[in-house]
Amino acid sequence: MKKSTQKYCPNCEIILKTEVCPYCKVKAIDMEYPVLECREANIGFWNVAFPMMFALGFGFFFFVFVFVSIPQGNILWSTIFFLGILIIIGIISFIIAMRQIIRYLIVNSEGEEIEATVYGYLNDNVFFNGKPSKIVKLLIDTEEGPRFILYQLSDTKELYDINSKVKLLFYKKMFLIHKEEYYF
Repeated sequence: MKKSTQKYCPNCEIILKTEVCPYCKVKAIDMEYPVLECREANIGFWNVAFPMMFALGFGFFFFVFVFVSIPQGNILWSTIFFLGILIIIGIISFIIAMRQIIRYLIVNSEGEEIEATVYGYLNDNVFFNGKPSKIVKLLIDTEEGPRFILYQLSDTKELYDINSKVKLLFYKKMFLIHKEEYYF
């Protein structure tokens, strides 16, 4: 016999799908579901633009050095070693940014649209101007039962109302908040 995973409001006894009852606004503290381990497929400043700045910046200085110093014969092995480290950092940064872009393109083209309920928010360990960035806790229905998806917003604001619905694109443990729902 399968155990029921339905949770009820302690105040008005309706079936809940979020941590806050939509009718009486009582917070059901004991509601926990397993977290579905997935990867976000969003494109933002910190996961694409910031690594790309390192990739382009270090790559630019490496190629300037190569094209200016090598024809003149002014090469020091310590300089080559130092620039080699910088180009490795640039290549790794480029791979990080491109992996996120590819993930976004795959989910955007192959992803299945599902609906999620905004369950609540957590504070991230990333701070902007002394305020913690927010992680939205989304509740989805899967074949195994309700599961949470944790989505880093890269913003200090709570962008969605608790109990509201958002659309996700989901593909092979990668997900993205649907573009039409994300920008409002």
